[in-house]
Parts: sequence; C-alpha cells; structure tokens
Amino acid sequence: MFLYLLLVLFLLIIGCIIYLVFLIQYYHIFFKRQGIATLPLASYLYGHFTILWNAERFSEQLCQWTKQYGSIYGLVAGTRPVYIVSDVSFLQEVFITQFSKFQGRHAPLLTHILGQDRLHVFASSGDQWRRHRRILISAFSYVKLQKMSTKIDECVKNFVHLSNNGDINIFPRLKQFTLDVICRCAFDVRTEVQGNSSNIWLQKVMEIFVRDFDRTPLAMLNRFLPGFGRFWAFLFHIFRTIGLITTPANLWIIENAKDLINERLLQSQKDQNDDNCKDVLQLLIKAVADPEKAQLSLKELLSHVFVIMVSGFDSPSTVLAYCLHTLANRIDLQEKLYKEILINSHSNENTTDDLSKHDLSKYIYLDAFIKEVLRMNPTAVQFVNRQCTQDTEVQGYKILKGSLVQADVYTIHYDSTLWGPLPTDEFHLERHMTKRHPLALLAFGAGPRQCLGLRFAFGRIEVIH
Repeated sequence: MFLYLLLVLFLLIIGCIIYLVFLIQYYHIFFKRQGIATLPLASYLYGHFTILWNAERFSEQLCQWTKQYGSIYGLVAGTRPVYIVSDVSFLQEVFITQFSKFQGRHAPLLTHILGQDRLHVFASSGDQWRRHRRILISAFSYVKLQKMSTKIDECVKNFVHLSNNGDINIFPRLKQFTLDVICRCAFDVRTEVQGNSSNIWLQKVMEIFVRDFDRTPLAMLNRFLPGFGRFWAFLFHIFRTIGLITTPANLWIIENAKDLINERLLQSQKDQNDDNCKDVLQLLIKAVADPEKAQLSLKELLSHVFVIMVSGFDSPSTVLAYCLHTLANRIDLQEKLYKEILINSHSNENTTDDLSKHDLSKYIYLDAFIKEVLRMNPTAVQFVNRQCTQDTEVQGYKILKGSLVQADVYTIHYDSTLWGPLPTDEFHLERHMTKRHPLALLAFGAGPRQCLGLRFAFGRIEVIH
C-alpha cells in the first residue's frame, strides 16, 4: 500500500512537471505567433522567472530588454504571460480605455493570506475595489489637505529642529518624518517617532522593505504558480502555527493596527452623531459604523490602516531624499524655488507661517520641480501593472485572461519623443511647462487605479520644501 501511494505521488509530480513545461512552451509560442518579440527561454521549467527574480534592479533589467526587443515584448514568468510595454498608446488603452478588463493587479502572497474579507483598496478588485475607492477618494482631496496642513507644519518644524544638530544622515530622518506625518494626518495619532528610532511602528514598517516577504520561498512559489495562491496561503498558516515561519512585518502591522487606533475607535462609539470627518481614519470608522450601507468591515479598516501607513512612508521619503539631493547640487534651483515661495507666501518674509494660508496650486515651479524629480527617479515601478480579467485585444494583440501588463516606467520617463527636445538625462523642470502625453509620467500610475494619495503626497513634499 505504501509503495502504491509513493508511485501515485511520483506520477503526480511527473505529471505536474510535464504540465508546467507544456504551459511555458505554449505561452512562449503564443507570443511568437502574434508577432510579439520574446526572450529565449532561460529554462523549460521556469521560463523567464529566474532571470526576473535574480535581476539586480528590476527597472534597469526591463530597460535593457526594451532596447533589444522593442516597446512591446513578452515574458513567461513561471506560468503567467507578461507583456512588458513602453508604448504609451498601448498602456493608455490598458489603464484607461479598457480599464473594465484590466481592473486587477498582481496578487502577492499576502493578499491570499489576508483573504477576501481583509483586503484593502490596493489589493482588492471589482465591486470590492469600487466600494473601497468610493470611501477613500474624498479623504485625499485638496480641501482635506488644507485642513491637515497645520499638522504637517508641526511635523516639519519638528523635523527641522531635530535636524539642526551638525552633520546627519538625512534619509533615516526623512523616513521618521513621513511616518510621523501619515500617522498625524491620517489617524490623528502622535507616535513621537521623529528622533526615536526604537519606535516599534517605525521598526516594523522599515522591516517590510529590509526583509522583503515577497522574496521568501512561499511567496516565490506564488509568483511562479499564481493559480495556487490559496494553497500557498494555507501552507503559510500551517508553517506559522508550528513555528517554521515567523510573522512578517506587514501582517504584524495589520494584526496590531487596532492597538494603534483603539482610542479613536472607543471615541467614535461615544460620538456616533458627530458627522465631522477630520481625517482619513474618521472617514473609515464612519463607514464601519454604518452597517445598513455595508460600506466597510472592521477587518477591512485595519488593512487600510496598514496600506495607508506603508504607502505614506516609503515612496514619499525616497522622493524627498531625491529632492533634497537635487537641491543640494543645484544652487540655481534653490534660488528659483525660494523666490517663488517668497512671492506666494502671505508673510512675504519667511516660509514658516501657517501653511493652511498657502495656495499650493500657485507654486508652478515647485510643482514642476517635484515632477522632474519623479520623472528621473520614479519609485515602486514594479507596481505599475494591470492584470487582465477577461480575454481581450489591445492594438491588435490578443491578451489572455490572467496575463499581466507591466509598464516599463524608466524607458517611458527617459523617452526623448515624450520628454524632448531637452536632453532626458538632464534635470530641466521647464519641460513640465509643456503639455505632455497623459501617460508620459507614471510615477503614481495612471487611470482609475492611480494612487489615491497623489494629492496628499505632492502636498507633503511641497510643504517640506
């Protein structure tokens, strides 16, 4: 009996390997039949998966391939066909025109671990995503940003005060600053994180980027075989229960988010008739407290605390670091931006007055400066993708359900046909005074799934300058 079971298991493994080889070959031939360039297969078993996984820098690898294979080419990442695209007309159809057929993103292992009832706006799709977006979209309006400006101003003053202590490494301070701002503005929680590198929330958020959970064995299997996501999540829960896997930082934050906002939750129960939504958290709590409309569950709220905290921490701090580095090397830009701030400042003497009195829409050069920094130094480029949810055609190319369309952001941002005539490898904020293709700048994505915190992120970067 035991030998019989071993034989069955052996035959199942052989069958799975044969199926994988067939599927990878099928997608590889599928690209060729459509006239889409594709790389030679690195492995009959893994396709191009290992090349992508071992690439030192994802964005640079895509740039190299684009130079060799053109603006649209295909990869077979495990068992999934991936279209790498730097043609903005093609991307416009995917991200905007045919958005109803490209609503999803690649689902990492954490998405399957959380389960459908704990997904946030970044991971959800379909009706659930539309419900999440409807709740959150008003939270990051220009009016809401103006109301938050006093809190941002306090964080900026604290940042400047703590930074006036001789030579410092500015990047860790910027990370503390952005986390402080997002906690103050989104949750009205004072974390006292600036100047306190031992803060548990700071440590956990930083751990997400230091110990990339997506590079663990189970997460790799999920990328290689995305159709078995629930099974990999099941294995994760088993391994975690028996102590073979420690709790990753992103899951720790979601599971402990209630401790961070517990006081606000208790306060909301006392003030159920208060309709004043002073921050993002209040808006989410109000949605949870309205069971008749079934807008948001408590589990979804806690997941949104996580995604707002993480997205408001890493990318803004990185962009701020690039901004400060650029200014440190360009005295002419410092003078130009400083003059604009003085002209638009109500006090006309300094820039530390109440920022709620400033109309940030009047800062033309500052806005162009930040966009040029984002053009030359885009962050989180691997997330600018869309997953096809039903078979369709884009510019004559057939896209199968489950395929991923990945934008080659770096190639687009340095494309002279989109950003000329000034050299694209040089910093020129004036290029943003000319109208460009709507998808020429993809730092925050594009279309209905564009980053919801775009206005808020710009506001924070502008304020610290």
